[in-house]
Amino acid sequence: MVQAQHWEPPDPPKLLVSARRVAQELEVPTWKANEICWCLDRRFYAPGQVHYRVTLASLDAFKELIADGMTMSGARAVMWHFKQRGSLPPPDLSQEERDWIHWQARQRRRW
Repeated sequence: MVQAQHWEPPDPPKLLVSARRVAQELEVPTWKANEICWCLDRRFYAPGQVHYRVTLASLDAFKELIADGMTMSGARAVMWHFKQRGSLPPPDLSQEERDWIHWQARQRRRW
């Protein structure tokens, strides 16, 4: 006779993270993490759009850009560019295209 054992599913992964977690992951001050969160995929969870979380997928994409050698400024420009399109940067985004997006962002700031 086989006895059924009690099984509980594991906790689901957190799909949304706070600015504090972004600060910890990127090893930056909280104020800097709040600035970075503007270019990530944010989800508001309170009336008045005051409290937000960012998607873990967008944070991972940002960290991947930094791991590939981009500066925080460059990674923010790339993330913002794709955020305007409603997507995340593709994993096979070329270095030339990343540099071009960053260059375009710097040119817009000059005008």
